[in-house]
Amino acid sequence: MLPVHQRLAELYTVSCRRPLTAAEEAEQRHCLQVNTMYCWEMARLTHEAVLAAHTEDTEWQQEISAQMFEVRISGKVGKRRH
Repeated sequence: MLPVHQRLAELYTVSCRRPLTAAEEAEQRHCLQVNTMYCWEMARLTHEAVLAAHTEDTEWQQEISAQMFEVRISGKVGKRRH
């Protein structure tokens, strides 16, 4: 879980108790945007992992696994080698 996910949960909890301030709403939109990018990146890597498995490309599978780990930790992947 990224810090942005924790903050999104906090903002949701606050919103259940009271309306969010304008600043909190802006922060929530930012968190949702970051989460969307995270989800799309993980989906892309998951699809690539399936392709790598079907083609039995173990080097590519290892690279994708490392990229997925990086995304889970930092929220983004560094430069791709392909």
